[in-house]
Amino acid sequence: MAGAKDRLTIRVYADFNKTVQNDDLSHLWTYLVFSTGLHGGFKDLRMSVPMPLSLSWLWLQREGAVGRHYNHIEVADATDVVWEGRVADIGLRINRSFVGIDITGFGYYSSLRDRYYDPDDAGNTNWKIGGPHNTGKIIREMITSVATAINGTVDIELSPEDVVGIDLTDRSYPMDIIVDKLAPLAGTGTAVYYFSVYGTRKPVWTARTVSNVDWQVRLEDMSDLSLVQQGMHLRNYVMPVVGTAEGATAINTASTALYPRREILLKLQTGVPTTAANNARDAMLQERKDPRQNQSFTVKGHIYSTKAGNLPQGTGSALEEKPKWWVRAGDVIRIQDLVPDSAATGTLDNLRTFYILETQYNAGQDTLLVQPDQPASRLGDILARLGTLEKQR
Repeated sequence: MAGAKDRLTIRVYADFNKTVQNDDLSHLWTYLVFSTGLHGGFKDLRMSVPMPLSLSWLWLQREGAVGRHYNHIEVADATDVVWEGRVADIGLRINRSFVGIDITGFGYYSSLRDRYYDPDDAGNTNWKIGGPHNTGKIIREMITSVATAINGTVDIELSPEDVVGIDLTDRSYPMDIIVDKLAPLAGTGTAVYYFSVYGTRKPVWTARTVSNVDWQVRLEDMSDLSLVQQGMHLRNYVMPVVGTAEGATAINTASTALYPRREILLKLQTGVPTTAANNARDAMLQERKDPRQNQSFTVKGHIYSTKAGNLPQGTGSALEEKPKWWVRAGDVIRIQDLVPDSAATGTLDNLRTFYILETQYNAGQDTLLVQPDQPASRLGDILARLGTLEKQR
């Protein structure tokens, strides 16, 4: 299978309409890493490109020239987009072994921090009255109103909960509203919703699903596998707090029969209706009641697409090897030979089948870093949160 240097094209355009191409960096890079994540979709891209000073200066803002900041940058495999976003940081680097530029780009999810949103602004909706309202409806309005770099709203699911009464009048970035205020409320029962922006800048707001296994990998194709089930994550008693008002608690008795009672407050926005608050409480309880696997792992060898998904063990002829850059956050991956054979129905078992929260592909090394659906407990993060160790997402 041809490698990234041979297959991937990297082109830079004046804007996302792609009417003016400013650069073609295909095959020129010496370092290329890009990532996906949830929330987010396409996250960051970092690359180094050797080029003479006469061309490097075209990338930098200077008197009489705008440079390449906020140009559209696109990584493609043939005609299919692998990663796209906007150029954010540009560095000129000159030393004995390198003359050229270092580029950092961010996916269009980052445009949700370009402009503020406030429902009190002209043309926007007062979510505290009327209704029924839902999180998808709010996200659609924010994108249409202030996040116009994102392409349409048709894939923003109008989730089933009613959040009429929610107070969003503190002027905020749409990204912060989605992650901190809307994501905990979306859906009913124990549904978990994520927001992403992938190819052609299309946004998606939908519930996590694990009915199909999208990718299979074997132990021989991985390196330094260490799966840690995190007990500090466990919370089996949840109290929703709407503004300052404490709501009805929920406890998972199966969990408290096995582990200590561990409590957590779920802080929600003022005005959230009781039903939506209780749904958010139940979803958190489902997510937190057991120790969860939280360690990333690296794929260095082969990875296989299941095509239709749910392929049983032993049907290797139906699997298709794919380049690692196609694995994205939101997919489901299984370490096929970690434990003895079992039914192939997709399930999050905290051991070998994972909903992918983040990926990072290193094109120079052809390696894929996979972060399962529980954030890693890095030492720096823990030290920074002493006293507030729990971090809701």
